[in-house]
Amino acid sequence: VKAGGVAQVNHPNFLWSLTASELVKLRNYSLLEIHNGHPLVNNQGGGGVPSAEEMWDSVLTSGTLVFGIADDDVHSFKRFDDPTAARPGQGWIYVRAPSLDLAAILSALKKGDFYASTGVELTDYQAGPKQIVVTVKQQQWSKYRIQFIGRGGRILSESDTTPATYSIKGDEGYVRARILESNGKKAWTQPVMVGSN
Repeated sequence: VKAGGVAQVNHPNFLWSLTASELVKLRNYSLLEIHNGHPLVNNQGGGGVPSAEEMWDSVLTSGTLVFGIADDDVHSFKRFDDPTAARPGQGWIYVRAPSLDLAAILSALKKGDFYASTGVELTDYQAGPKQIVVTVKQQQWSKYRIQFIGRGGRILSESDTTPATYSIKGDEGYVRARILESNGKKAWTQPVMVGSN
């Protein structure tokens, strides 16, 4: 952070390394990896351990603003057809920045002006104090479900149409969107902190 970077916690469920309560106590990071494309990082949790996304909700519910990241954690560039390999193209972020230079990208990351994806693309995302609007770039053969999520990971509303709008009431703690595509792809918008936690 002192060198101008953005601190990120990677794959909290890899080797079951971090718990949600440890992440809540951790300070001085602003990015949390909620999806990692490596096949052995336990993104979905299991055996009583929450998913990385559920851990994110625990941090947000505590009142700490942390932004969610998806990436591929690529280790192998020659085994593209091997599902056990850590291949490229498994997760990434879309950044809204005025240019592609380092300062603009880092500024957007620090502000949370990006969304995470495993293949879902948005054509627009607007978040203000009164409402959040998510517009999905629809692909042929795919259908989408847009979920607005608040305190405790609770689904506040769902929509099967795009654009989807959520009107902020003020007591949600935070509101973020998760977009589910019918073939398993996902996207996550950054949380808007609202009301008191």
